[in-house]
Order: sequence, then structure tokens, then C-alpha cells
Amino acid sequence: MIKKTLNKMTNTQIAILLALFVLLVLILTQPQIGLTWDEPAYFAASESYANWFGELFTRPGKAFSQPMIDAYWSINHEHPPLDKIWSGLVWKLSKGVFDDLMAHRLGNMLLVAVLVGMVYTLIAENYNRRTGLLASAILLSLPRFFFHAHLAALDVPAAFMIFLVVFTFWRTKDRPAWQHTILLGIVWGLAVATKINAVFVMPTLLLWVLLFQREKFLLIRLVVSGFVAFIVFVAVWPWLFPQIGARLWEYILWITVNHWEIGQYYLGRFTMPPPWHFPFVIAFAVIPTAVLAFFGVGIARIIKRKEKRGFGVLLLFNSLVPLLALAIGQSMVYDNERLFMPAFIFTAALAAVGVDWGVLGVQDWLRAKGRSSLAVPAAILLAALVLLPQMISAAPLYPHLLSYYSGSVGGLRGANRLGLETTYWCETYTEALGYINENAQPEDVVWVDPWSHDVMVYYQRQGDLRSDVQIAVPFPTESIFGPFMPLVEANYQHSDIIVVQYRQTSTVSGGAAWPILTWLEKRTPVVSVRHQGIPLIEVYQN
Repeated sequence: MIKKTLNKMTNTQIAILLALFVLLVLILTQPQIGLTWDEPAYFAASESYANWFGELFTRPGKAFSQPMIDAYWSINHEHPPLDKIWSGLVWKLSKGVFDDLMAHRLGNMLLVAVLVGMVYTLIAENYNRRTGLLASAILLSLPRFFFHAHLAALDVPAAFMIFLVVFTFWRTKDRPAWQHTILLGIVWGLAVATKINAVFVMPTLLLWVLLFQREKFLLIRLVVSGFVAFIVFVAVWPWLFPQIGARLWEYILWITVNHWEIGQYYLGRFTMPPPWHFPFVIAFAVIPTAVLAFFGVGIARIIKRKEKRGFGVLLLFNSLVPLLALAIGQSMVYDNERLFMPAFIFTAALAAVGVDWGVLGVQDWLRAKGRSSLAVPAAILLAALVLLPQMISAAPLYPHLLSYYSGSVGGLRGANRLGLETTYWCETYTEALGYINENAQPEDVVWVDPWSHDVMVYYQRQGDLRSDVQIAVPFPTESIFGPFMPLVEANYQHSDIIVVQYRQTSTVSGGAAWPILTWLEKRTPVVSVRHQGIPLIEVYQN
């Protein structure tokens, strides 16, 4: 029945159904996904950017004045604006229907839904529908990707835009018309205006062209699209407008030499920057074992089968470049796997290619043995082999999927033995809210990771945390949400309730353990959330 129904549908119709299904799944699972460290800044920026458009429609003359642009666009101008514009506009349209957190996240969840449909389309067109469906399913089954798919952060939107550039390039690579060059430039410009790591996609495409399709119009296309992309990048970022040269230079300095450093706990010690092998080890540790195995099979298939080699190598290049960019670059910003989300998409696609090759091989073998009736069960079994293990192992951990590690490293317990980080990004803080709300005295001070107070402030702003408790900060500062949110200067020793997420990067810095670790050894937590015996978050009462 399912096969007959699919046969009657076009690839576009199937992609739309997939997108709608994914959106429904993300909406239903979003309430369990805790707020992450970066999101409050993006919430504030997206609200401000969206409000500027209100000024643009009501007072267009003043909207482009420097005071107005500075007032609305200065917040979080460290990053390009496109996804925050998109998220802010979706937030404005949906906040009357959904709660604030869902409304802020909905824009990116829509992008993920479209992404899954596009992955199906591209893979189905170049292999078959079974492979396209597998690629979409594998991508969604990756626990870390599934977690990030809910967030109002920049990493998955950047991955979406990078995939869109590759999708556009592949769809138009045999069409010399100039409008396809303009289109590619526009898409690449929008990608870079989402996050700067999209700059790497075009050199990747250039390498592919030099290896597989050295046609003059394609080489010209890549060059011209770069100029178009630059124009688009500037055009969608109003913060640049008052002083384009000076502010563009400020941004370039920020992403190259002036960015604040975010180190990484890796292999049992604090590193800044981590060694070159860091992204490969983390990818190995967080991508499910069966997916990696079939990713290898997919590589073997593209090497052996010439007819699809060009497309397969395009997938392979784009699965490796995000890792290579970190391995050979001089980035000073690290947070485990979130910086190479694009690799997950192309890895899932190649894994699906590998599974499909396995299915074809097994079915041919069964037919040769006169057991054709087992062909469909064999295909289902192979699909289950690549999809179910991570879903089964992630289920008891859910929703704390930033602590997911594959069987390749022995799960979370094995990862901890290797010296990999237990969790990060504060998503576990939801586990502390119930205790604080029930047990805190009026005006009690709550200490959290010194750089993550805005996560708790947001919960307080939305009514999930009592308004009479105070959030500790290590030095005088103001919440990104404004001066009306109660903050108090205090450390953990002088706070009433202490919330500790087991992000070793925070507790081990520069090779020296924080004093709080000794302080914790003498106390018993009042709340402890563990997986495989490893604490993810604990709450202490002073």
C-alpha cells in the first residue's frame, strides 16, 4: 500500500509531506528541549531586528538614520543578521499562537523541515526514492542534530544554507544561462549572511569543478557569484549601512583576531585551541556507529561506481570540509559538534547511499538463492540497523541529547573516561527549576555557570522561575534582557542555591581545576540528574 502510494506521488509531493512531518515532530518535542547558552542573545537580537522593520514601514526616512540603526542593530552585531531577521519575523507572526520560546524557535524549525525535504529531493533524484527517504531519516535520527534542530541558534540555519548552495549548484551546473550564476551568488550571499563559515562552501565547489567538470562557464560562474554574494551580504545587513567600510573592517577583525576565546575540554584537559584531530574525534564520538559504518560503505560505492562518482564526491567533500576547516584553521571558538553541523547532513546522505548499496547487494544475493520473498524484509532490516541503535540508546537520555555519545566510544560513560565533555550549553538547567521554585526563600541568590546567567534570567522572564529569586553574576553586569531583571554580584560561596552543569570546560580552565570542585566534594546535592552513572547537572543548597 505504501509503495503504491509513493509511486503515484512526485518527488516534490513526497518532500512536502516529509517537511510537514518533520515540522510536526519538532513542534511536539520542542517543549522538552532546554534553553541553550547562545539563544537569549539571539532572542534579543531577533526581536530588535524585527521591530526595526516596524519602523521601516512606519517611518522609512528615520529607519535608515544612524541613531535608529545603532539602536536596533547593534545588539549581537558580531554575527551576520539573516537568520535573526527570519527568526524575528516568524516570532512576531507566531507569538500570539505559541509561547515565547516556541515562537522564537519556530523559524529555524521551519528551515529544518524544508532541509529534510530538500535532502530527500536531491538524493532521490540522483539515486532513488528509497535512498532519499533513508537520507532524510538518518539525518533526523542523529541525536545531536535532532537536538540542534530545535534551537534558535545559528548552526543549523548555517548548515541549511550551505546545503542550499550545494543544492542550487548541482541543479544548475549544466545550465550556462547567466540567471543561474546570479541565483547561485544570491544564495551564497544569503548563506554567508547567516554565518561566516559558509564562505568555505564555494572553494569546495571550485575544487569539485576542477576535478569533474572543467567548463569555462562554471569557472566564471563561481567567480561572478562571489561578487554577487558580497553585494547580497552587505545589502541584508543594515548595521553596516552608516559606515560600510569601517564596520565591515570591524567585523573582519572580529572574526579573525578579536573574537573572544572559547576553549574546549578535550581528552582530559583544557585546550585553546584543541589539536587538529579534535573535530574528527568528536564526529567519531557523536555520530552513531552504524551511520559511520554505512558512511564508509557509501564512500566505497562512489569510488567503485563511476556513473555516480561526481555526485558522490560532492557529498564527500562537503561532509569533510567543515571538519577540515576547524582542523587546519586558527579558530578560537569551540563548542563540541555544533560548529560542524553541515557535515551531519552530507554524512547522512552518504550513509544512505551505503545502505542502499547494501540493500541492492543483499536483494541480488537473495534472488540468486531463489529467496526473492525475503528482499523486502532484508531492506527493512538494514534500514533498522542504521536507524534504531541511536534511537534506542538516546531514549533514556532524552531530552539531554548534548550528552549523547555513540557506542564507538562506549556511550557517555566511555566518553567521560576518554576525557570528553559531559554536556554544555546549559540545556539541563530546566532540571533545577522545580527545586528552586519549591524551596528557595524570598530573594535567595541562585548561582549558575558565570557566563550563563541569561538562561536563568529568560526562565524568570517567562515565569518558569520565581521572580523573587536573584541570579548571581561574577561581576557587575546587566542582563541582555534589560536592567529590570534582578541580578546580584556573588560567587557560589555566597549564594543560597548552586546549580552545576557538568561542562568540564567551565570547571577546568587553563589546566587548573576551579575551586568549586573541592567545594562540591564536601557537599551532597539536593538534585542530581545522571545517565549511566555520570552526573549531567546537580543542585546544591548552601
